[in-house]
Amino acid sequence: MKIKTLLSTLAVSLTICSTAAFSETSADELTFAGVGKVNTPWFVRHKQGVMLGAEENNVKGVYKAAPIASHKKQAEIVNDFIKDGVNALLVVPNDAQSLEKAFLAAKKNGITVITHESPKQVNADFDVELIDNEKFGILLMDEFVKLSKGKKGTYAIYVGSLTVPSHNLWAQAAIKHQKETYPQLELIDILPISENRGVSGKTALSLIKKHPDLVGIISLGSEGAPGIGKSLQHKKLKDAITVVGVATPNDTKEYLKEDYVQELILWDPAQAARVQTILAKMIADGRRDEIKPGFSLSEFGAPRFDGNTLIFDDPLIVTKDNVDNYDF
Repeated sequence: MKIKTLLSTLAVSLTICSTAAFSETSADELTFAGVGKVNTPWFVRHKQGVMLGAEENNVKGVYKAAPIASHKKQAEIVNDFIKDGVNALLVVPNDAQSLEKAFLAAKKNGITVITHESPKQVNADFDVELIDNEKFGILLMDEFVKLSKGKKGTYAIYVGSLTVPSHNLWAQAAIKHQKETYPQLELIDILPISENRGVSGKTALSLIKKHPDLVGIISLGSEGAPGIGKSLQHKKLKDAITVVGVATPNDTKEYLKEDYVQELILWDPAQAARVQTILAKMIADGRRDEIKPGFSLSEFGAPRFDGNTLIFDDPLIVTKDNVDNYDF
């Protein structure tokens, strides 16, 4: 399914779900609750996937994300949904450990827990990944070096926080690969700022000033690349550094086209949410035992299993040449 076609379907779905929210829920209707890390475009897209997945599976979908990235606020949202008696939680954790207690409470109350971006999440039924985390980190570093033409110097990595499981897995895989394959590079630091656009941009300018040999930045949170791009554009620092990141194409399109950001590597969070919803519905229907090695979904293929984590390896590479193909 083309990205733009999916988005049109999602828009219709949201209208239907918003209307349905004002009607009474039947006694036997299932409610699946999505919980994002923070209310940014990336998680708006995840919400769209939850709502579409709910419609596709004939359940009611609800969604909430905190205005700032906070593991405490996210835990409060999860606990509120548990009190509401939802049937499934579809969560993208800010901090895997901080949600273990809440997820255990959910399971004790018969609530299914499906996470995303949190491999091997304790007390979750399953975790869904649309990329192989180690391969993704290696790909990020390979693309960064290719786009920077193998320059010698320093680089920095942005993550959302030091407790976001997926971001830190990618970072460690990228760093390990760099040390083994690209010794001309030296890491400055891993900076937990990529869910704050303003701080990401200001920090990029500070790094350029402080480190004349800065080759670039790999940003592993959805606000980092657009924040860096905006600051570089404001200072007219085109091609000053190489920027590779994970962000929504629409948010970064202007900076890609003007060469302030060189490349995005990502997946569609709406598709991840749809898989989360499918798994939750299978469990609700008593089909949990079918989710095992050899299991396959017609649209997504057969995942690799790693404990309770299902890995569908399908990264997207977005450049200034193809960014118009994506409508999210």
